[in-house]
Amino acid sequence: MPASIRPRSVARVSLSALTLALALPAAASFTGCSGGDDEPTEPQAAGSSPTFHKDVEPILQKSCMGCHSAGNIAPFSLTAYDEAKAVAALMVQTTKAGTMPPFAVRDTDECSTRHAWKGDIRLSDEEISTLEAWSKAGTPKGDPKDAPASFVPKSPDLPGMTLEVHPNEPYVTSGEQDEFRCFVIDPGLTEDQYLNGVQMVPGNHKVVHHGIISIDPEGKSASLAGPDGSFPCGAGEVPNGVDVGSLEMLTAWAPGADPVDLPEGVGQLIPKGSLIMMQIHYHPAGTTADPDLTHIQLRLTKEKPKYAFLYRLIGNFDFPVGELGVGLLPGPGDKNGVEFLIPADSKNHVETQQFTIPAPDAPVPPELTFPPGTRIYGHFLHMHYLGFDEKVTVTRANGSPDQPKEECLAHAPKWEFGWQRSYSYDAPIEALPTLDPGDVLQVRCSYNNSTKNPYVVKALKEAKLNATIDVAYGEGSTFDEMCVAGLSLVYPMP
Repeated sequence: MPASIRPRSVARVSLSALTLALALPAAASFTGCSGGDDEPTEPQAAGSSPTFHKDVEPILQKSCMGCHSAGNIAPFSLTAYDEAKAVAALMVQTTKAGTMPPFAVRDTDECSTRHAWKGDIRLSDEEISTLEAWSKAGTPKGDPKDAPASFVPKSPDLPGMTLEVHPNEPYVTSGEQDEFRCFVIDPGLTEDQYLNGVQMVPGNHKVVHHGIISIDPEGKSASLAGPDGSFPCGAGEVPNGVDVGSLEMLTAWAPGADPVDLPEGVGQLIPKGSLIMMQIHYHPAGTTADPDLTHIQLRLTKEKPKYAFLYRLIGNFDFPVGELGVGLLPGPGDKNGVEFLIPADSKNHVETQQFTIPAPDAPVPPELTFPPGTRIYGHFLHMHYLGFDEKVTVTRANGSPDQPKEECLAHAPKWEFGWQRSYSYDAPIEALPTLDPGDVLQVRCSYNNSTKNPYVVKALKEAKLNATIDVAYGEGSTFDEMCVAGLSLVYPMP
């Protein structure tokens, strides 16, 4: 098979397709999290204005407290009146700007999706207006009798979890450089089972930058592991050149990511004897970190489902489109033919990846094949610290009334590095977008490689540089970028 069409993200043992560049911690993605300059005034008589307990608290419970509560990822809580009052102006600012709640995909002038999204926590215009009116009125508390039932935090565990596994022992990362470590885990499966849900639970959020979980059906990764069950697996660090073969990716975790929680009747085959390989990108930032013992939660069933689940990565090509319709399209500023290059100080640079769904007999790697009847269940959009806008579209070889010739599948016009999650369509499987041979997917990524981007400012400071530099495709260093879409797919179980 021609190696030229293999995306860099799935080559050999390096599973760094979603490798995150050195950047701000997740909490920093909150615009003005430390508080705004405008402090709300003391509460006034409620009158006809919104009150916290009656009008604001229900909004916060629905869309904010999942993160803004004790022990969760947000840097402050919003479960009590005094907490919300202190950041009332900030809530208005961020919700009107669309940066909070962090739900990146949305309809835009250039993209309107056919289906809504599951778990959409965005606020309506009416809810945003309610927050603004409450802040302008002086944040009245209102009558506690009007309050909704007390907020109950969602359990961090995967619903219906049947198995939880973790590496043999905790791992300690240290040093100035980011570290990529793979952990080989034996889930002890003595018979075939089907995965219906999976969740990665980092043990040390301060240094676990992202993770990728894959199934190793042939168990080849065991030969790479040391006594502790792990081995270095960043780009260019394949021990002894050993190829672990074709791994089947289950999921990726990054700050803000949700678990894979598939509907009933959908599952991914996990053959008996399979090993789990988990790659973790650690960001020690010059310290010796506390030990990390990241857990993997699985929901398995022995019953064969109606639909099979599949994960495919589209993008990260740094070569021009070839005869199979796969590769990088020409972009502005290309200096040496078609190349993935984001010039220094460019504020809105665009790179576009293209992938043509191959015919069943096409000479492509197994990880780029698409079974008959494939439909798109959801998306995981990914760039590094320069990225701010990503769009996925499809042009079908044969359109139909319910599967249009040209379709925008997802658009994140304010993509945020610190908040990465999967987005799933809220629609029956039979109505999901289809992918057939000859259909052409495009992933368009826009970047800001200027000092107007706070991530760039931080990276330059840490690298002791005074000016921006050209950025090319790469897997893990400070000045690397990616353009990739992870597609969650379903198809009729064979």
